[in-house]
Amino acid sequence: MPSVRVGPGRAFARATGAAAGAAVLVGAVGTVATRHWGRVPFSVPSRPWYLSWPYYIFWEPRLDLGWALAALPVAGLAAALVVALAGATLPRAGRVWASAGCLFVLALAVSALGGGPAAWRAPLAYVGEYPGAVDRVGAIPAFLRDFVAMQPSLPDFPAQHPPGAMVFYELVDRVWPGLTGAALATTAAACLGVLVMAGLARDELGEEGERWAVACWVLAPMVVLYAATTADAMWAPVLAGAALAAHRGLERHSPAWTVAGALLLWVASMMTFAAVLVLPFLLVRALARFGEERAWVVRWAVATTAVVLGLAGLCRAATGYEPVSAVLAVHRFWVVAPGSQRVWWIWLFGNLIGFGGMLGSPLLAAFVVRAREALRERAWGSFEMATLASLVAGAFWGHTKGEVERMWQFLIPFAVVVAARQLQRWRASLPVVAALLTGQALLVQVLFFTRW
Repeated sequence: MPSVRVGPGRAFARATGAAAGAAVLVGAVGTVATRHWGRVPFSVPSRPWYLSWPYYIFWEPRLDLGWALAALPVAGLAAALVVALAGATLPRAGRVWASAGCLFVLALAVSALGGGPAAWRAPLAYVGEYPGAVDRVGAIPAFLRDFVAMQPSLPDFPAQHPPGAMVFYELVDRVWPGLTGAALATTAAACLGVLVMAGLARDELGEEGERWAVACWVLAPMVVLYAATTADAMWAPVLAGAALAAHRGLERHSPAWTVAGALLLWVASMMTFAAVLVLPFLLVRALARFGEERAWVVRWAVATTAVVLGLAGLCRAATGYEPVSAVLAVHRFWVVAPGSQRVWWIWLFGNLIGFGGMLGSPLLAAFVVRAREALRERAWGSFEMATLASLVAGAFWGHTKGEVERMWQFLIPFAVVVAARQLQRWRASLPVVAALLTGQALLVQVLFFTRW
């Protein structure tokens, strides 16, 4: 019999359906594995939040009907405006900043389904969060100098990360004290990721691809749900921006972009140790150019390293902050923390599934198909392989056993670029993709407790 050719529209539908089904099935199996085979019965509450695989979400349906009547129309309007902006003839800067504004409104509206402004503050109100410890900072140079000595007595999250996040919340507290200011500042900072998304997509996909990618990023469940208000979303634009700038320096032979990338890498390293996951992406891209542009690649690598180390040295000279001692102190804390006592190998693929499932079914389907094609083509130095390298490195790292839905926020723009390339090849409908992404975000918000 002659083979039946599957059109791009049908291929999109099939792949998206398969991705959605697989994501739900794996989540169900993970729940049963934990609750039945793992001998943790359903009578034991999910909290303190370690009883999950592979998603860091927990079954807890909730909806504040009063706030929902106000928030749902706002969320729907914001999502529709995102789609409209993708096809608008506005100047690029206006379109990108308007998309950031839409995300700010959308994230807060979706969060408000759980109880209005109180739901915005709730994620940062838990014991161990950053805002509860801002009174420990005081003078910033002195805090940096004494961070290693103070670390054992700090709450959980400040004790498990470099001091940059605490400095951020201290500065916010000086302008707007309290959890509302911290929550809104976190969300606003997360929205700046649209600038990185637009830059990456313009470089890789051109103007039309950029419009697609920005819309998909704004509406991705991982972005909408965790922009309000996980602290990890606050530093995500810095990490992603470091990769964008350093990548532009490499691709364009630009000393200015190279220095900017190194500066942002250093800033990112002051906020989270996950900054190291930017390096596999850059390494793959650099190796792809090494054969033909060896001299420039070496100069780029040396300059980037020199600037990062130079800034670290200047910070130490000015404040006394010792990054190596800070890493060792955090490691001592982490190895005895409750979240670290989980089986490493099961999270090796669990983290990747968690990231993909919460990315959104259309984006997951497109990402997997495009990555598979790159593997088949042996395009080892491609953008797709570089993105996959960072994701796989994060999975093997073992530090993030779960929770990647919030901790890998900075990798979402790279995954969206890969997915948007395939969605365009499928000639998918942006309104359909947007509806699927928004619907998933709303379902997760209403049916599950996301912790952050």
